[in-house]
Amino acid sequence: MEKALQLSGWQLFGMTSAFVAGTTFILLPVGLISSASQLAWLVQLWSVLFGLAVGGFWLYVASRYPGLSLVEISRRALGKHVGGFVSLCYIVFFIQISAWVTRNMSDFMQINLMPKTPLSVFNILALLVCAYAVIKGIDTISLVSVVLIPLLTIAYWTPFTVMLREWNWNHFDYPVNFDFWPTLAETKYALGFPFMETVAFMMAFPLVRTRLKTAFLGGILFMGFQISLSIFFTVGILGVYRSSHLTYPIYNIFREMQFSTFLEHLEAIVSVTALMLVFVKLSVLFYCAVSSICQLFAIENRAIVAYPLVWVISAYALLFANIVDNEEWVQHYLFIYYVPFGIGFPLLFLIASWFRRRSDSTKEATA
Repeated sequence: MEKALQLSGWQLFGMTSAFVAGTTFILLPVGLISSASQLAWLVQLWSVLFGLAVGGFWLYVASRYPGLSLVEISRRALGKHVGGFVSLCYIVFFIQISAWVTRNMSDFMQINLMPKTPLSVFNILALLVCAYAVIKGIDTISLVSVVLIPLLTIAYWTPFTVMLREWNWNHFDYPVNFDFWPTLAETKYALGFPFMETVAFMMAFPLVRTRLKTAFLGGILFMGFQISLSIFFTVGILGVYRSSHLTYPIYNIFREMQFSTFLEHLEAIVSVTALMLVFVKLSVLFYCAVSSICQLFAIENRAIVAYPLVWVISAYALLFANIVDNEEWVQHYLFIYYVPFGIGFPLLFLIASWFRRRSDSTKEATA
């Protein structure tokens, strides 16, 4: 029933762009600037190239199994039992990322906007909204993203434009010894977050009727370049030292902008608006988790799965003690954890398709 839906290239482009943006603008800049100083934007650029490479790899794997989602590819390639286990691993993977996105969003809201509100309130309310979007279908999520991307792009870049009066080229003369390989090893989490997370879109590839490759890779490039550019602007406006010692340096740029003497605290409006991108990313991940469960266990009603998952993801989001523990886990373990899901399992699917094709060719030759 799900495959009767079809997505246009623009819809996939919008979802991919919003997904890549997601919580990346909230979490990534401070870590990259701390590690690579004024060249953090360059680190982000080679992360974008990595994202395009793995994205092209997933598209090639999907082309070997036309019309099949990630869960269906897994079962076709590895068999009912092993493929089912791998599919279950991906379900846990999607739920985990959903929980991390939820926690990142709730931490940001509590620290900057509503400090007296419990994290669980943010978690449950956000997930209920996303569950409703998932039940309505991925076409609804994609249409929302198409509408939001141009509006939020303008809203996001307006503060940077206003704050250009604080620009100082001397910020790029910060003393630093930049060594490529040590820096790459230290910032490898930027390869996984957010680019290896886009493997989730293999659940939506069968629904895209036109311009699949252009839309998917274009969304990664479009938003990845904007992230790099925003890091460049952050260094130019705030400087390396200040940017690396703020929890949310881009939010500080929003907070310090001033259109006039009688307009203040516009950062709250801009930030809440930008958080809509986080909701799109969370909705996509939530959809992938629900859709995977439905496909694996032959469940037709998404609501039966979606609403119980609200409580599972909400509870999982509270496992980290604080934002510091979250950041330490991301920097030290995230890339390693993402490798099996982003590269390992898809490589197995590709090898299985080669063996199957070789076996079919042998049978045809024998016949």
